Amino acid sequence: MLALVGLLVPMAMTAGAASAAAQTPFDPKVVPGSQVVYVSAPKGSSHATMSLWQRDRDGWAQTLSVPARVGPPGISKDASEYVSYTPEGMFTLTEAFGRQHNPGSGLPYRYVGTSDRWWWVSDVNSKYYNEPYYCAAAQCPFDTTKSENLGQAGPVYDYAVVMNYNRWPAVPGKGSAFFIHVTNGNATAGCVAGPHDAIVQLLRWLDPHQRPVVITQAT
Repeated sequence: MLALVGLLVPMAMTAGAASAAAQTPFDPKVVPGSQVVYVSAPKGSSHATMSLWQRDRDGWAQTLSVPARVGPPGISKDASEYVSYTPEGMFTLTEAFGRQHNPGSGLPYRYVGTSDRWWWVSDVNSKYYNEPYYCAAAQCPFDTTKSENLGQAGPVYDYAVVMNYNRWPAVPGKGSAFFIHVTNGNATAGCVAGPHDAIVQLLRWLDPHQRPVVITQAT
């Protein structure tokens, strides 16, 4: 979801591997693999923290922590097409896209460029709801006024990872187009947004063989 007007957040980054076997802010027993993107925000706040967690034979270690933004009302299980909550829970990460060429993504990466033909369908009446679709606006089999044109969205979609919230099957109205993308410093319309360099690092780090997930939580 596209960024909304908000307050500018410093883009400072804290990187470097933490000590192994660190205590995790999430329940490791529910994690299916060995990579977690953990996003937390105080209840009702769009100001969040995004951290990357890697599991190896010694346990879990945090490898990155950066400021991030979420939807204006924060993170909630009540996310839908009609409010700007960032959905709360654990969601798989299986694909990415961007207006810029692939920076070395470990996930399958769709280059959309600045084309006006790549969409993410948010039309609740479409059978393609919450899926990407390629078409000229006049020929699209859905309402383009209720969908996102990925190539025309600006630098926030230079790089993005798709959060598999409300997919397979997608429930109409429960929410669509939730991504981890580049921040413009503002609150989002429900996505998670982080610093440009952190999103590039995220793309290069994610490994489908490690079954990566994003965990979002209101604290």
